[in-house]
Amino acid sequence: MNGGNGWYSADGDHALGPFISAGIVGDFERQLVTAAVRALDVTGSTATEESLLALALVARSTRLGHVCLDLTQVHRQVDATRDDDGIREELVLPDPSGWLDDLRHSPLVASEDDGAAAPLRPMVLAGQRLYLQRYWAFEVAIAGGLSDRQAAVAEPGTEEAELARIDAALDVVFGADGGEGGGDGGGADQHRAARRALTSPVSVIAGGPGTGKTHTVSRVLAAAHLVAGARGQVLRSMLAAPTGKAANRMRESIGERVTELESAGRITSDLGDLLRAQVPMTLHRLLGATGRSGYRYDRRHPLPVDLVVVDETSMVSLPLLARLLDAVPAGARLVLVGDPFQLTSIEAGTVMSDLVGTQGLAAASSRSPLAGRVTELRRGFRFTAGSATAELALAIRDGNGDSVLERLASGQTDVRWVQPEDTAALAALRAEVVDGARQVVSAALDGSEAEAVRAAMRIKVLAAVRLGPNGLSEWSELIADAVRDVVPAARRGGWPRVGTPVMVTRNDATNGLANGDVGVVVDDGTGSWVALGGLDDLRRLAPARLSSWEPWWAMTIHKSQGSEFPHAVVALPTVDSPILTRELLYTAVTRAKPVVTVVGSAEMIRLAVSRPVARASGLRDRLWPGT
Repeated sequence: MNGGNGWYSADGDHALGPFISAGIVGDFERQLVTAAVRALDVTGSTATEESLLALALVARSTRLGHVCLDLTQVHRQVDATRDDDGIREELVLPDPSGWLDDLRHSPLVASEDDGAAAPLRPMVLAGQRLYLQRYWAFEVAIAGGLSDRQAAVAEPGTEEAELARIDAALDVVFGADGGEGGGDGGGADQHRAARRALTSPVSVIAGGPGTGKTHTVSRVLAAAHLVAGARGQVLRSMLAAPTGKAANRMRESIGERVTELESAGRITSDLGDLLRAQVPMTLHRLLGATGRSGYRYDRRHPLPVDLVVVDETSMVSLPLLARLLDAVPAGARLVLVGDPFQLTSIEAGTVMSDLVGTQGLAAASSRSPLAGRVTELRRGFRFTAGSATAELALAIRDGNGDSVLERLASGQTDVRWVQPEDTAALAALRAEVVDGARQVVSAALDGSEAEAVRAAMRIKVLAAVRLGPNGLSEWSELIADAVRDVVPAARRGGWPRVGTPVMVTRNDATNGLANGDVGVVVDDGTGSWVALGGLDDLRRLAPARLSSWEPWWAMTIHKSQGSEFPHAVVALPTVDSPILTRELLYTAVTRAKPVVTVVGSAEMIRLAVSRPVARASGLRDRLWPGT
């Protein structure tokens, strides 16, 4: 290379060198910087070391889930340390004020005002936030798309006849008392959320586990069909979730609520059958993902739909939300449902918490396109009054470490705490987990597929990390080895062995499988098959047709999102890990219905509770200006 960019050499003697040595900057970032330098050489432009370092760090940040690089928080956002023979050496980052000035004049950086007009510049600077151009474009598209919908879709409140139809339909599906919980803040919130869903172009239903999100969604769907019928029309509705497992859970939960509505005489059997027959799909399938980072549906080819409901929105990434908004036609309604305190997407973004906003729920007069369209469901119905599990989840959500430890040590039936050094308690827990696995194998060897799947769901280890003490691999090996000793017959058969619970790890359109689908290998003496799906709609698949799978004796907490287990065993690492966060622990505990056992030291628990996910994003400020 030549000119002012010649400093970027193979020997690493430049600003990136220490970050490369420390493992902060990897091959992807190095290749990106190299491409940028070569492009500048062609045009005769030059870039400073500081701006090239910024490019490497912002690219790295997006791979870690951040949408942008916040230059005021860069020391926190970037793990600017390295291990060298046990000595932790701090890496030097540029002074933020001088760095900002350098970036404003860099040929690699566009300002927010001309970001769309300068797509060949790889970065966009918006205030003190630095973006890769594509992530800035996604964020702007979401904020702009929501604002456009606010202006484009006339509120039915201006049409008396339409509003009367909506209120009449809601009276039918909720009943005269306003729904479950009546006017005590439970049913009233659900009714309010449903009305907003039917009268707003976009609405958000936020709430923790058991607060009635599915109860509300089922009534939104039923009421929407009733309203369309009153107009003499047929509603085109679609249901979606980020993963196949979440979509399956959505189908089961809505099906149960629809049956309740039908049994109560609030909807006809024909409408009940129609709603139960509607199969939720993954968002990628909804949008028609082509497998080449493209999608069938977009602004030019919108979805043929009047209503879209998305569950588990906390797991939706920023790019995926942008593509969803692009594909949903302007005249359709979009309902986003989720828990803003759960784990975020493994990809970039903090979508659900950004949509809700710090003060969004009370900001009715805000200039936000979501003002008056976000409803928080606050009352829990899953747990009994005074539930120890619910109180533990709330203490974690609030970041109160002392309260969390007090509840874990309270000795209540539904909440248990096993500390790693308590060998007797740990041995007893392992025996309980192994006994649950033995029941799975016994049922599978008897050919009882429904009982095998049911047994596999009774107790499940949810591990924070895959490797290391108390990790997924350790628990999986322990359970598999113990089962083979307890039930020798489990050794027979092909691979995977009979009795093995399995989880699909990749979408498989050929066999109709989605990442996260679970089942059990069963044998009735005439042959083996994999029983997959929910208890009400089990399907059989030959084991040889499982292309990508892993044993499901235990699972990671990330993979557990959208699931429920009568007894959830939460396994925390014995040493600190960046993955250990408040949202991770909250998500794990709220998978329990109702019993939870936490395996971890007081130190690790306190660390998790004190460490909320801190992803850099500008979407909240765009959606809730001035709050």
